[in-house]
Amino acid sequence: MMVGNPAMLALDWIAPLAGAVIAASTIPPLLALYFLRLRRSRRVVAATMHWRRAAEDVRANAPFQRLRLSLLLLLQLIALGLVALGIAQPQVDLGLGGAEKIAILIDRSGSMGALDGEADGTRLAQAKEQAVERVRALHGGGLFAGPAPSIMVIAFASEATVLCPFTDSAVQAITAIESIEATDESTAIGGGIELARSFAARGGEDGTANLSVPAVLEVYSDGRIADLEGLSLRDGERVVFHRIGGQDSPNVGVGAIAVTRMPESPGEVRVFARVVSWSKSPRQTDLELRVDGRLLAVTPAPMELAAASPDAATGALLPAQTQAVFPGVQVPAGAVVEVRVTAEDRLPADNAARVVAPRLGGLKIALVGRGSFVLRSVIEGMSPASFESFTLDAWNARLAKDPSAPDAFDVVVLEQVAPQSMARGRYLMFGAAPTGTSIVPFGTKQQVLPRSIRSEHPLLQYVNLDDLFVASMTAVAPGSDSDVVVEASEGPMILTLSRGPLTLVYVSFDPLDSDWPFQRSFVNFTANALAWLAAGGLPAAEEPLSPGAVASGRLPAGAQAPSARSSTGMTPPLSLLEGGRFTLGPLRRAGTATLEWQIGSKSATPTSLAFAVNMDCQTEGRLDAADQLQLATNSIAAQPSRAASQSMWPWLLLAAVGVLLLEWWVWLRRT
Repeated sequence: MMVGNPAMLALDWIAPLAGAVIAASTIPPLLALYFLRLRRSRRVVAATMHWRRAAEDVRANAPFQRLRLSLLLLLQLIALGLVALGIAQPQVDLGLGGAEKIAILIDRSGSMGALDGEADGTRLAQAKEQAVERVRALHGGGLFAGPAPSIMVIAFASEATVLCPFTDSAVQAITAIESIEATDESTAIGGGIELARSFAARGGEDGTANLSVPAVLEVYSDGRIADLEGLSLRDGERVVFHRIGGQDSPNVGVGAIAVTRMPESPGEVRVFARVVSWSKSPRQTDLELRVDGRLLAVTPAPMELAAASPDAATGALLPAQTQAVFPGVQVPAGAVVEVRVTAEDRLPADNAARVVAPRLGGLKIALVGRGSFVLRSVIEGMSPASFESFTLDAWNARLAKDPSAPDAFDVVVLEQVAPQSMARGRYLMFGAAPTGTSIVPFGTKQQVLPRSIRSEHPLLQYVNLDDLFVASMTAVAPGSDSDVVVEASEGPMILTLSRGPLTLVYVSFDPLDSDWPFQRSFVNFTANALAWLAAGGLPAAEEPLSPGAVASGRLPAGAQAPSARSSTGMTPPLSLLEGGRFTLGPLRRAGTATLEWQIGSKSATPTSLAFAVNMDCQTEGRLDAADQLQLATNSIAAQPSRAASQSMWPWLLLAAVGVLLLEWWVWLRRT
């Protein structure tokens, strides 16, 4: 179904020259047979008075006489014409007649990896095959065919990418289609439509604008697109929706996973998992727990999952969900923890979800200040690789001798002191205001309670500050390069600052002037802050990523020969930045990506950092293909499984056979 101004049906010819050759080589000889008389032997007879029919036969077979009306000749001409037309291979273009530009948009999101395509292939493979057939049909004209439209190829998932701008080359368009790689990302088509509009308005290669001829948009997708309700078509735009995928494709996947350390046993963790079912009937599945690929546990009994059901208010289909917990699991720091369902379905990518176990040890930490028992015991309980204490004078003397001294530590913890220089380094600072930064102190405040808490920030993971009371706090005014995480009515309580080689987490009060040391949240916050700072103020490795995200962090001092690999077999892009920072990705497939490096020129054992990438089962796990694309103001029904054109040659050849049978029957009646 199209939306926009109507267009006439167009007739395309795949091989018009072949049909013309067949017609030219068969129809004239047939007519010649009727023009030319048969040669008979001469006989002498007494008279032809009673042989009228014989005389007429002699005149009809005289060469180059006018043809008499003959039903047999007419039927034979019709049969030959139908055969010639069939060999020319005409096909009806369903609604795209007169299109000058066609933008082919191919969905490569996670749900297009479902194995219910043709020949048990993926939906993406089927979409690419149909798109290639469509391009060949549009460019299949011969000597008498009209001009082929310009074709543009766009692949879309969470973002859209132009693989081929508008071109008249079928080879270029087909090469672009065949180069599309699968992803496990979510689905959004808005960016792809805007790209098609932009390139269509730009005109041809000369770049001149041409707004009067919008491109026809041909969408190859299963129709499960998140941003459709916010889209609408412009005047004159036409859309064809090629539905890919089946209507009955149940799916079970892991929707979320989390790992937390047990406070009473730091060497053990709890693993939480949420299982999601999009099946319209109840399902059962076992749940496996694996650590670095090794099977550790299985649920004692299959998990029962109810059927997916429509929402009572909106009518939208909602998946069934259930949760599972694996308590008391021994997991090494930095190990990849994986939870996997064993139920068989058509989408393998969401059958498992992974997370990297928290890295609480292995850091080089310096403590500058009074070194209170509370803060020291928390840091030592995290088993750092090295831990050194300094007085303020000793630290200032070290800075005076070597300004790069902070770089020798992953994190420098400052307790109620402010060094004379904070130009570089990664600091966790309590109490005293920092020097030489945009954070300006303006006094103290008494009896402070938090009012605004950004609980989604990595510093506050598993941190509850609802019961926090601060007796005395340093009042500060944050600068433009600061990010306030926790704020009271009297001013910021916890904020971050990032400026070049300096990364700072500043707590504007002394923990001993509050009841925070008596709460578990103080230990969790300190661990989060150390990990966040050690990663250079970027997302820590423990955070699972969504497909399409870019992993980032900081390499340790002395790291050499960094390289990246992925569990999917693809090598993700790696970029090294200033200060030992790096970016890895985008990571488009679910699985794990690992960054490896060497420490020291003689070391043969690489150190590694893993990143988990999980498909969003809530959005991409629904596999029943949509019947239509429901835009804000338009409804676009799905086309049949094949391209928007119908071949006519089988019907023409069948009609030719029927005409020949009729001609044979007429001949039999006359003999």
